[in-house]
Amino acid sequence: MDYRCPACGRDLARRKLSQAIISRMEIDCPFCLARLVLNVHPLESVLMVASFGGFIGFAALFYFLKRDGFLAAALLSLGAGAMLPLFERAWFRGWRRYHRKPGSEPDSPVRD
Repeated sequence: MDYRCPACGRDLARRKLSQAIISRMEIDCPFCLARLVLNVHPLESVLMVASFGGFIGFAALFYFLKRDGFLAAALLSLGAGAMLPLFERAWFRGWRRYHRKPGSEPDSPVRD
C-alpha cells in the first residue's frame, strides 16, 4: 500500500503507535496538517467481514452442535483475517491508503 500523504508526499507508514493500532477514518498529516480520509480497498472490507462472519457462524455451530470440526473452522476463519498484511504487500501495492478530504486545504506550509 502507498502510505504517502497526497498533499505533501511524506510517508505516513511509520506513524505513532496509537495511530497505527487505532485506525481512524480521518487524520491530519503530521507534516502539512492536511485533513486526510482513509481509503479502504473493497477486497480488504470483504476479507474482514467474511473472516468475522465466518468466525461467528462456525462458533455458533460449534456451540449448538458440539462438533470439534466447527471449532477448527472458526479458528481458521480468524486466520483468514490475519492474512490481511500479506494481501497489502501482494495485491494492494499501488493502492493509496489516504486521500485528501474534499474541501480541505492544509493550514500551514510543510514543516520538518
